[in-house]
Amino acid sequence: MPACAGAHTPSTVARLSASEAPARRLSASIGGTTEMSKRVNAPTILVVFGATGDLMARKIVPSIFHLWRNDLLPNQFRVVGFSRRDWSDEDFRSHVKTILAEKYPDAADVEAFLALFIYQRGTFAEAEAYRSLADVSAGIASSWDACANKLFYLAVPPENYETILHNLAESKLTAPCSEAEGYTRVLIEKPFGHDVASSKQLDELLATLLREEQIYRIDHYLAKELLQGILAFRFHNDLLESEWDRSAIERIDISLLETLGAENRGAFYDRVGTLRDVGQNHLLQMLALVTMEKPESLEADAIREARARLLAQLRPLRADEVARHTYRGQYDGYRAIHDVADDSRTETYFKLQTTMTGPRWAGVPVTLESGKRIGITPLKQIVVTFRHRQPCLCGKSKTHLRNRVVFTLEPNDEIKITFWAKRPGFDYEVEQRTFDFSLYEKTEKLQYVEEYAKLLYDAVLGDQTAFVSTDEVRAMWTFVDPIIDVWGAGAAPLETYAPDTDDAPRRAKAALNGDRQKPQVAVLGLGKMGAGIALNLADHDWEVIGYNRHAEVAHAMAGDGIVPADTLADVAAALRPPRVVWLMIPAGKPVDDVLFGAGDATGLADMLEPGDIVIDGGNSHYTEDAPRAERLANLGIGFLDCGTSGGPVGARNGACLMIGGDQTTFDRAEAVFADIAVQDGYRFFDGVGSGHFVKMVHNGIEYGMMQSIAEGFAVMHDSPRNLDLSAVADVYQHASVVESRLVGWLGSAYERFGGDLEPVSGSAGHTGEGAWTIEAADAVGIPTPAISAALQFRIDSETDPSYTGKVVQALRNEFGGHGLAPKPSK
Repeated sequence: MPACAGAHTPSTVARLSASEAPARRLSASIGGTTEMSKRVNAPTILVVFGATGDLMARKIVPSIFHLWRNDLLPNQFRVVGFSRRDWSDEDFRSHVKTILAEKYPDAADVEAFLALFIYQRGTFAEAEAYRSLADVSAGIASSWDACANKLFYLAVPPENYETILHNLAESKLTAPCSEAEGYTRVLIEKPFGHDVASSKQLDELLATLLREEQIYRIDHYLAKELLQGILAFRFHNDLLESEWDRSAIERIDISLLETLGAENRGAFYDRVGTLRDVGQNHLLQMLALVTMEKPESLEADAIREARARLLAQLRPLRADEVARHTYRGQYDGYRAIHDVADDSRTETYFKLQTTMTGPRWAGVPVTLESGKRIGITPLKQIVVTFRHRQPCLCGKSKTHLRNRVVFTLEPNDEIKITFWAKRPGFDYEVEQRTFDFSLYEKTEKLQYVEEYAKLLYDAVLGDQTAFVSTDEVRAMWTFVDPIIDVWGAGAAPLETYAPDTDDAPRRAKAALNGDRQKPQVAVLGLGKMGAGIALNLADHDWEVIGYNRHAEVAHAMAGDGIVPADTLADVAAALRPPRVVWLMIPAGKPVDDVLFGAGDATGLADMLEPGDIVIDGGNSHYTEDAPRAERLANLGIGFLDCGTSGGPVGARNGACLMIGGDQTTFDRAEAVFADIAVQDGYRFFDGVGSGHFVKMVHNGIEYGMMQSIAEGFAVMHDSPRNLDLSAVADVYQHASVVESRLVGWLGSAYERFGGDLEPVSGSAGHTGEGAWTIEAADAVGIPTPAISAALQFRIDSETDPSYTGKVVQALRNEFGGHGLAPKPSK
C-alpha cells in the first residue's frame, strides 16, 4: 500500500524515540512513530446511519481509509451505509471516492478499498429497511462463512436515536450470533443530551436495549495523542506525581480557543452554544485527565471510573457565583450567519472560574475558557501553575517565579516545563528556561482522522478507554446545567467581541480578575487553638479576620497578617458574602451567646446573611449542634460542626478535622478544612453533630490510651532498674506496636523535665469529653471499662496525686498546652 498520509518526522526539539514512547494499552499512535499494537481480525460489519451526511464525509470515511492503508482493519470487514437517498452500491462507492479525492488527492488504486462499501436505502422509521439491512448483514456473514460482529454508528442528530435503536432491536440486528460468539456495539456522538434530564432519558433509552459495555459514546478529544499521554506523563514520573496536588499546585487553566467560526454550522450552533459544544465535554474531560486519581489499573473500566470520580467532585456554581465567576460573549457578525436567529443570545465564547473539591485538590482554582473566532492562531492547552512554598531567592529581580507545566494541543502537540536557572555571569540573576518536547511533528495532518481512526479501531477491539461512560456524562451535565440556567435567566450579560482578535479573552480577564481576591474567613476566639488556626489559614493565603472578646489579643496578631475586628458587627462588615465564620470558643453557653446574643447584645447570626456559613470548631457537645443548626437554617445560614484534634501545634501546622453537617454546605466550605488540616487529615460525616460526636469519642479513646501509657511508664519509673525513660520512649517510637504521637510527646516531656517529671503536678485534669463518651456508650449499651477507669483516675488524682498522674498531665500539656498543673475543678 502507499505510504501513509499524515506521516511524521522526528521532532527537532527534545523528543522520545519510538522505543521510548509510552504505548497505549491496546493501541498506539496511528501514522505516528509507532503503529497499532495489534491488528484485529474478527469479522466485522460497520453500519453507518446517516451515511450520506457531513460526519461520514469529514470523519468516518477518511478514518476508515487511514486504517485500511495501514493494514489495520480486520481481513473480513464491510461498511454498510444506511440513508434515505435512492442510491445503488456503485452510487455510494462513487460518493466515497469523491470524499477520498478531496481528503487524499494522492491516493491511487483505491478500488479494493471502495469494494468494502455497500449501500442500504431506507428511512430511520422504515421497518422494512431494517429487515433488508438484516438480510444484507446475514449475506455478508454467510459469504465469510463466519459469525460477523456488528458496529452501528449513529452519525445522525440525537432526535433520531430512539427510532433507530428501537428498530434495530425489533429487527434482531442487535442480537449476537450466539451467547458465545459475536458482539453488537453502538457508537453515538455528542451531545449526549442537552441537560441532565435529557441525558438521563437518553441513558435510560440505551439501557433498555443495550448493556453499558455495548455503548460507545464518542468524545474525540479522549483519543487525542497528547491527552492520552497525560496519564503516562503523570503516573509514570514520580518526580511530578508526588507533587501533583493542592499542596504544590496553585491553579489550573484550560483553554480551547479557535480561529474558526460557526459559519457552516449556524442551525446547530445556535441551539447549542460554546459551553454545551465543548465546555460540557472536551474541557471537563481535559480537567479530569490532569487531576484524576491514579486508576487501579490501565483497564478501560478503571480509567473511566477514575475520570468519573473526579468529575463527580466538581461543585456546581450557585446563581450568585455564576454571575461573578463567568463571562460570555458573542462575536460581531455571528447573527448574520445563515440559520442563526437575528436576536440570538447564544454564546460563542465563555470563560468560567471554579474551585476544586476533594482532599487532593480542595480550593485549587480552575479556569475553563473556549471560543470561536479568537485571535489568528488556535490555542488549545492546559496550564498547570505551581505554588511558591518558600520565600523566593530571586536575586535582583525580586520576583516570585512560578514553575509551570503546559500541555499544548495546538498549534503543536507538545509538553513544556518552565523552570528557573542562574543566568551566566558574575551576578546572581535567574532567568526562565523551558524544557519542551513534541510527541511528533507532522508533515501533514487531516483534521479528526487520527482521533477517529483510533476510536473506530478501539470500538472494533472492544476497548472503551477513550469513550465516555454514563457516570461521566451525568457528572458533566450536573456541573454545567446551573450555569446554563442562570445565563438563560439573563443574570450574566452577553458581551459582543471583535472577531479574529484577543478582544474576548482580554475583556474576560479584566472582568473576572476584578473578583480574584484572597478568600476570606473569620476566626472567632484567638486562644491557643484559635490563634493557631488563624495563622495557619493566613499562611495558606487566606485573608483572616480575627476576633477575640479581649480586642487587644486580635490587635496583637495584626503583625502576623490577621485583620483585627473589635466587635461582631466589625466581623460581619469585614467579610464579603457569602461569609465563612469559624468559632473556636468554649463549649456551651459562650457559643450560643456569640451566635444568638446574650441579654441586650445582638448575636452574630442577626448580622449574617442567607448563604453564609458558621463552623463550630470547638469541643461543643454534639447534642447542642442540631438546635443551633436549625436556628441558623431558619435564617438561611449554613452550619457545620468540626472536631479539631492535634492541639495548638496541629492547629498551627496541620490539624486532624472531623466534620459534620450537610454535604452541600461542606462542599462550599471544604477549602477551609483542606488548608487547616494536615495532608489527607480531614473527613466529612453526614449529619449535624456527627463531627463533634466522632471527636468526642476520639477524646474518650484518648483518655484510655493516655492512662495505659501513664501506668506503664509508672511501672518502669518505680522499678529498681533505674531506666532512662526518655530512651524508652524513644525506642518505642521506632516501629514498636505502641509507637504513637502520645509516646513521642511523652519523650519530649522527659527531655524537658527529666525522668521524675519534677515540675509536673501529680493530679491530672479533665474536661467533659470523657464523661460525654461514657454517657453516649451507656445510651447504646456499650460497656466502657477502660475509658471509665481513666476518667475516674483523673477525678481521684485531685486528692491522690501520683507519678501516673504526672505522666497524664505531662501529656495533656505537651499536645494541648493545658499547663503543668490542672485547673481547679468547678
